[in-house]
Amino acid sequence: MDRIWTFLNAGILGSEFTPFKLLTVITLTSALFWATRRVTRWFVDGVLARRGLDVGMREAIGVIARYVIVTLGTLVILQSAGIDLTSLNVLVGAVGVGLGFGLQNITSNFFSGLILLFERPIKIGDRVEIGGVVGEVREIGARATTIVTDESVAMIVPNSQFVSERVTNWSRPDKLTAYILSFYVSHASDPELVRQVLLAAAASHRDVLPHPTAEVEFVEVGLGALRFQLQVWSTEHLKTAGFRGAFLLVPSARFLREGASVQRSVPFWAITTNGLPP
Repeated sequence: MDRIWTFLNAGILGSEFTPFKLLTVITLTSALFWATRRVTRWFVDGVLARRGLDVGMREAIGVIARYVIVTLGTLVILQSAGIDLTSLNVLVGAVGVGLGFGLQNITSNFFSGLILLFERPIKIGDRVEIGGVVGEVREIGARATTIVTDESVAMIVPNSQFVSERVTNWSRPDKLTAYILSFYVSHASDPELVRQVLLAAAASHRDVLPHPTAEVEFVEVGLGALRFQLQVWSTEHLKTAGFRGAFLLVPSARFLREGASVQRSVPFWAITTNGLPP
């Protein structure tokens, strides 16, 4: 037992830093991370939620608070373990050199994450498009942001891409969003009948707003079909698959009854940032 105690209190490489202090630092740091995550989660879901803050603001405050608490707590733990922080200047300098060369991407993603949290060009719950990926922002972490697509696939996007690349935020400046769906019908179809069927389908969708009213545009006469576009408005983030299904089943059934036929339908999404159509 004495030999174990002697080993734990023996300096590492002749320094004053002993294995016992190392174990103490590791244990306290692990406890700090665990407690910080639990406390900030309680603070975000309990205190901030009761104050009526939106989920994006709550998550941003929680992440920033976690960074601050972990940083200050780590410094206190090191000081309490008897580690002279001034003696770590050489180590800090070496880490700085490493950040400048080998860890550029990690550093860039970390500070980009801070920019996203402070400036909030995107927030938790926003529907965004970046690099051809469309989905809902679920988490903004220290290194990357998690986007969940309409197919329930989690896409991990480095934070730096949200700062350096073009990003479409479909949830800004407000929740009122325009969605556009293209339909191709046969040349023999009656354009007025197509318009009525599409407007009826829009009116039957529970998430489509009655105002602004839905609109149908006769876009072009193609070689293979007539192209129509249906534009609807919603304050909900309509799922691509559900939206497509609702507008394929209802019009297709009525088209068949009325003698028209849908050649194909190609959905795509658009966003208007002014809130209301001109």
